Amino acid sequence: MSETIFDIDEGEVGDNLLKAPTQEEREQVLDFVFYGKNKRNHLFLTFEAHHEFMSEMALDAFTKTLQALKLTLDDVAVLNLGALPSAPKKEEIISFFNPKTMVFLGTSSQSVGLDDISAKTVVEHGGIRIFHTDTFDEMLADGEKKRIFWTTIKTLLA
Repeated sequence: MSETIFDIDEGEVGDNLLKAPTQEEREQVLDFVFYGKNKRNHLFLTFEAHHEFMSEMALDAFTKTLQALKLTLDDVAVLNLGALPSAPKKEEIISFFNPKTMVFLGTSSQSVGLDDISAKTVVEHGGIRIFHTDTFDEMLADGEKKRIFWTTIKTLLA
């Protein structure tokens, strides 16, 4: 039998070997642990080192706020940056959550690579409305902070 079964050009052998994956190829797709179901793409970011998402009182106030806005936990996502091993990049958060709105509850927008946003202000970044405000615990202790939050959030999430 004189048929050529495998024709290999010896000059190409090294080029055709399987190459080790690059760093980007090795990185796994991020999978964030968050509270809620994010059906309406409203993302709330916290930094709670001692709670899974928020304190019990803060979570109760948050839930009541959602109810007053005719929203449920299914409509939003709460991501606790303090529970993550490292701060995610804004691109990772935006890619995963596809947020229309991002509300930073007592944590800095810089923690995810966004520009610094003054407290109690709303800005737009790439079509996403971003609001930097106080934590719910801080709002529970200060009526003025609560009033400012409510005035802004009811128009922001309408």
